[in-house]
Amino acid sequence: FPSFICGRPAMAANNDGSVADDVQIIDGLPLIEAATKQKDEGNSHVKQKDYKEAIVAYEHGIAILDKADGKPMLRTEVESMIQLKATLFNNIAQCFLSQELYRRAIETADSCLRLDPDNVKALNRRSLAFEAIRSYAPALQDVLALQRLGGGGLSQESLQARAEQLKIKQAEVEKIAKEEADDKAEDPVGMAMVHMKERFDEIVEKYNLRDGEAAGEVADWLTSGEWNITAERVAQRWGMEEEDAQVFLSWIAEGLNFKVKNSEAQAQSQAASPSLDLGLA
Repeated sequence: FPSFICGRPAMAANNDGSVADDVQIIDGLPLIEAATKQKDEGNSHVKQKDYKEAIVAYEHGIAILDKADGKPMLRTEVESMIQLKATLFNNIAQCFLSQELYRRAIETADSCLRLDPDNVKALNRRSLAFEAIRSYAPALQDVLALQRLGGGGLSQESLQARAEQLKIKQAEVEKIAKEEADDKAEDPVGMAMVHMKERFDEIVEKYNLRDGEAAGEVADWLTSGEWNITAERVAQRWGMEEEDAQVFLSWIAEGLNFKVKNSEAQAQSQAASPSLDLGLA
């Protein structure tokens, strides 16, 4: 077999495809076996719905395969490694999808598709994640790609129905966007606040923070002045995606700012009001 380095033919290979005498071919089978063991361990965690531990196992598998980067190996082993790594990324995408961490699901599905562009499971998972965050246009593109590839285990009828639904949703988004753009021209600050509140409510539902304790704790952080409050800190505290944490933090900060301004306005109003002399001794 010809030797390969990181998925490309090794420079030291002979013209006839044989391996040059001075090239030491790395045995990739132990790495493949170790990474496969991590995949199986991850799959066991998934069956128990322990998605965090499953992701840890899958990521360990990817790290094992990464040790082969830059090393000359047999072509068949390189191909097996690429396929296995794509599978590990794909499985991580499913774990993030199951946890409703949709942007992370998209990122890991992207990693899978860079290795295996026609992976129908990754396309379907990325499409579902895009739809969940209301990015209907890319969700539709993935569905159309699935149709071209035969759908995998999905019927053409179900894919066609989903494509039609996504077209309707995208048209509605475009309609709303146009209306919001018109409203924003008249009241840009008010519309920005409305949009921020809508995103805040979505995040509260997404991370099951309806009891208000998280918002109260962040508000205490902000008013105490003892902490350097960042989106990263909020994300770590409640297991959020950092983009969600930034919106969550911004809305609470805006609410506190509103209270301060409202209190100042009331104080000024009271100071400006004439005192009423009742003539009492």
